[in-house]
Amino acid sequence: MSGKLLGYCGRVLYIDLSKEKTWIRELSEEEELMFIGGTGLAAKIVCEEVDPSVDPFSSENTLVFMTGPLTGTYVPCTGRLAVAAKSPLTLGWGEAHSSGFWGIELKKAGFDGIVIKGSSKDPVYIYVKDSEIEIRDASKIWGRDTRETDKLVKQDVGDSKIKVACIGPAGEKLVRYACITVEPEPEGPRVAGRTGMGAVMGSKNLKAIAVKGSGSISMADPNRLRHLIRRLLPLIMSFPSTQIQAAYGTAGEVEVFYEYGDMPMRNFSLGAWEGIEKLTGENLAKTIVARHKACYNCPIGCWRVVEIDGLRVRGPEYEAVASLGSTLLIDDPYVIARANELCNRYGIDVISAGVTIAWAIECYEKGIITKEDTGGLELKWGDGDLLLKLIEMIGEREGFGKLLGEGSRLASKMLGRGSEKYAMHVKGLEVPMHDPRAFKGMGLQYATSNRGACHLQGFVLRIEQGERMHDLKIYERVDRFETKGKGRIVAIMQDWHEVLDSMIICKFLAIPPAHVAAMYSMVTGRKTLLPELLKAGSRIFNLKRIFNIACGYSSADDTLPERFLREPLKEGGAAGQVVELEPMLKEYYDYRKWDEKGVPRKELLEELGIAELAERLIR
Repeated sequence: MSGKLLGYCGRVLYIDLSKEKTWIRELSEEEELMFIGGTGLAAKIVCEEVDPSVDPFSSENTLVFMTGPLTGTYVPCTGRLAVAAKSPLTLGWGEAHSSGFWGIELKKAGFDGIVIKGSSKDPVYIYVKDSEIEIRDASKIWGRDTRETDKLVKQDVGDSKIKVACIGPAGEKLVRYACITVEPEPEGPRVAGRTGMGAVMGSKNLKAIAVKGSGSISMADPNRLRHLIRRLLPLIMSFPSTQIQAAYGTAGEVEVFYEYGDMPMRNFSLGAWEGIEKLTGENLAKTIVARHKACYNCPIGCWRVVEIDGLRVRGPEYEAVASLGSTLLIDDPYVIARANELCNRYGIDVISAGVTIAWAIECYEKGIITKEDTGGLELKWGDGDLLLKLIEMIGEREGFGKLLGEGSRLASKMLGRGSEKYAMHVKGLEVPMHDPRAFKGMGLQYATSNRGACHLQGFVLRIEQGERMHDLKIYERVDRFETKGKGRIVAIMQDWHEVLDSMIICKFLAIPPAHVAAMYSMVTGRKTLLPELLKAGSRIFNLKRIFNIACGYSSADDTLPERFLREPLKEGGAAGQVVELEPMLKEYYDYRKWDEKGVPRKELLEELGIAELAERLIR
């Protein structure tokens, strides 16, 4: 253990695929304290080593896999990892997160993270077993889907227990929202889904990374930590959202979000739809759900296994039910489950896929896209066969799938004809399955999130549903349609979620922030109070902001699709509402100590200790 803080391995493995060279970088205690781990350390590495002007598919882009200090400890729901690089979808900061056991195995092998540089001339995969590190030929695996890849890699190394993170054909063919599938066995693929990290992996001719470790994960005070967790479990399981997820998975919240007017339908243009009854968690449990499972050390167990066509596979989460279902007016659970499985096998982000297809259907409906563009396909709402066909075309980058594989922003720019109006994205990342007209703070969060439209980088929706977080000085209950005060709340929640994404810990686990600080202290052996962690969260958020500015983003990009700003829904729980973004944005900039152009002020960057790094990025 080279670092002084426990919970860390203190080492990051570097692999240069161009030079077929590996080396180890020791982490300093200062780095660990300033950037925590996970997405924080990944941001530091990317910002130090990637020129913001590079093409994301260039060999000069760096791909970072990073665990956190809590990964694999007694703390519940900490079997997670972060993946970061310059995004081929947003052309700015890119990151994705996944659960599973891959990150735990990496730490047991003695590494906090893996940094991939360069590109291989031929397809390869990486094999890490403790100190044994190999770059192996993957030519016979290239072209296989994620499940086949998992099986073939395990056969090649002769170990059925090794953990595999890989890409499918979508990543190989550079679909801009291709994802990285982690442990893609039939019932349990986990996915680092957003911003196209699978396409970055494909651009490097890297098919998979297989890891196995035999070491242990250190904790400074495991007995006190175990005792604290036992006391917190009743509180964790007392939240209504937690109980819903335990009973029905995340799809259990379909009814709740529908009543709020939050669940999108027909490309975010419809406020009510009778088909929603077939998509509820209760109906899925009656029709396709076979059993439920849990991720590492998780008391909730929101993961669902479904049975389709005689096979048991990972079931669709809420985001998939909405993106492949209600957004396209498809109400058949079997079709949605098949589409979700296709996305998992190809390695495609379900959110970006569904929203991009919805853009195409609406454009076809309005005569902007024609059969000449689609190769003869008729695009229409509610067509399950069409959905399955389009996913295959996207995954193979064939025909009309070539355009759809660019994502809604780039596809609409390439097509033109006024189609840009119907592309539901922020900074190039498709809007997730929460309509900001139902939760206006979520609208501000989308507009300012560093990776584009993201519901999890702040999760302010929880506050707008009535939750209070006294540890974060959010004492008042907040009206979801109110705009005043949302700038402060969104900024606080974003900073806190940077902490969670750096620890790394699942956001469904509702542990009070002060207790998270206590757990971090019990793992690392260094007493750390909540204000210090929040400062680290602000440091990480601002560093990513600077990276985006260096990539060419400005305050003009802190906005939402016109539909949310000017087109109220006619029915449903958010009828008559639009997002009044400008007053929230001004309050947000002021609270963050940014100037009127949305640029972090020099004094703030100096206070956070990142002024020199920020200056290098901008220069």
